[in-house]
Amino acid sequence: MPPPKAFCQSGTHGNFGMTEAAAHTVEVTMPPKAKRTRWDWAAIAIDIAWFSLFFIWCIGRIIGDRNSLVQWISWIPTLGVVAFGFVWLACRAGDRRRHRLRRWGGLACAALAVGAAVRGDFRPWSDHVAPSPQDIRIVQWNTDHPSGNDPRSMTALATISAEHAVDLFLISNRGSITTQECVHQWAGEKFFSAGAGPFACVTTFPIEEARVIAATGKGLDMVWVAKFVVRPPSWNGRALRIAMVDLPSKPTLSRIKVAQELLTDIRRGDLGEVDIVVGDFNALPGSLILSRVFPTFHDSWAQAGSGLRTSWPRLFPLWSIDHVLLAPTLRALSSVTADPGVSKHRMNVVTLAPL
Repeated sequence: MPPPKAFCQSGTHGNFGMTEAAAHTVEVTMPPKAKRTRWDWAAIAIDIAWFSLFFIWCIGRIIGDRNSLVQWISWIPTLGVVAFGFVWLACRAGDRRRHRLRRWGGLACAALAVGAAVRGDFRPWSDHVAPSPQDIRIVQWNTDHPSGNDPRSMTALATISAEHAVDLFLISNRGSITTQECVHQWAGEKFFSAGAGPFACVTTFPIEEARVIAATGKGLDMVWVAKFVVRPPSWNGRALRIAMVDLPSKPTLSRIKVAQELLTDIRRGDLGEVDIVVGDFNALPGSLILSRVFPTFHDSWAQAGSGLRTSWPRLFPLWSIDHVLLAPTLRALSSVTADPGVSKHRMNVVTLAPL
């Protein structure tokens, strides 16, 4: 029998040899750290751009124009964010190796932007409502200034009148196209025109009132408000009271101050009760101007709109700044925007009826 001491030395030597081999094996199999390529850095850059844009746009939707210092954020167009989202998707479509968190996070942001666009700026469907004898169709349009020198405006109005059987035109920057002679040319002999400031009401209904409520400020800071009262024969003697507005387009002007000035002008000018408010508000849906000055009114497109809601600029509309607001006593049956082929603004074509 070999001595125990020799046995112990042999076992210790064997274990030491195995540990050394295992450590050597581990060191050899550790993979080297991969370096970022140009494509990796490009992916990081476009991811940062997309997430930054989405975050700022989202903050703008939440804050709106309630804060004059950051109100510009709310003007980032949703359709523009969606377009950039599609660019991001095209650039990142082939990257399946890694960055899964950024990829799935970006897809979630793109889905949210598309959902917001469908909910607020584009509605591909329309709800059919059976017509009734009390329905009236209104066209609201902010033409270029001065509109009277452009015969294409008359052609556009004649075309929309023939296509939609319009009962009432509410036109801003009226010019000479709303003189009685011109109205008979593009609308027909049954239509009559009444003007108040830069606004005109052209209709077959009896016009009972047309007056300027407010004309304050100057230049880009000008606030215009006018009131028209017409009486549709099918409404059994009930009048339709209309307020037309044109608000400052200066982008740096505080919307809070505009809302306060508009409220003051309305009270001073004794606007009274109205059923519909239309015009170029230079304010987005959900703006403080709409919610504070006309809190009980609802937006016609939000109630019955279809197609593209945005109205400016006409060729590539990104913002909805022309609105048709209805009192609780009226309901919109349909609301669409139409491209007149002239002017910087699209037309709003709204069918409404009394409740």
